[in-house]
Amino acid sequence: MIKEDGCSMKISEIVTRRSIRHFISKEVSDENIKGIIEAGMWAPSEHNEQPWRFIVIRGDERKNLVRALKKGIQKNRSEKDAIFGDGYEKYIPAAIYTARILEQAPVIIFVMNGKGQDYHKPRSVAEYLMELTDIESISAAIQNMCLEATARGIGSLWTCNIFFAYDEIKEWIHSDGEMVAAIAFGYTDREVKPLPRKPLESLIEYRGTCIKEKE
Repeated sequence: MIKEDGCSMKISEIVTRRSIRHFISKEVSDENIKGIIEAGMWAPSEHNEQPWRFIVIRGDERKNLVRALKKGIQKNRSEKDAIFGDGYEKYIPAAIYTARILEQAPVIIFVMNGKGQDYHKPRSVAEYLMELTDIESISAAIQNMCLEATARGIGSLWTCNIFFAYDEIKEWIHSDGEMVAAIAFGYTDREVKPLPRKPLESLIEYRGTCIKEKE
């Protein structure tokens, strides 16, 4: 147990999960992949819509994915009509690094919004808000998947750098809906130390009077 300010917290996957950026050559079994996805399916969603869809990338298809990602990154470095323009150049090295990581990972799962619309398409405020609701639900599914992987001794990397190649990957993936994120899964032989978290007090704003429990 971890004691802090009189409260106790059980050590669990929540605090032991790490973003893994080095994977060894060891396959992830079908049983583990299905278990990880099933954990995602148990996430809460608005009106139980369950908007998520999962595309599992393995084997030689990883090379095709990385090829599409690199093509998009190159476009964002050189073309004025790239999705990301001025001010985003500083993120390009991280996107290149992500491509190298995805080349290592034995499994990559694209988490899709089955109800999502093309990000280039204009939309009303109502449509935008409804899509945000779906993305919130899908983000909960992604977190469940990463925690389940941790419980199974499998590392994960949740990345959104795929958006540097939005058009290229969308054409390659050729599936209904819109991608929300990609998660790399695999085993690592390196210890990853936790990054510092902001002080709790700096993140909370209390409003209203606290109701104390009766002793």
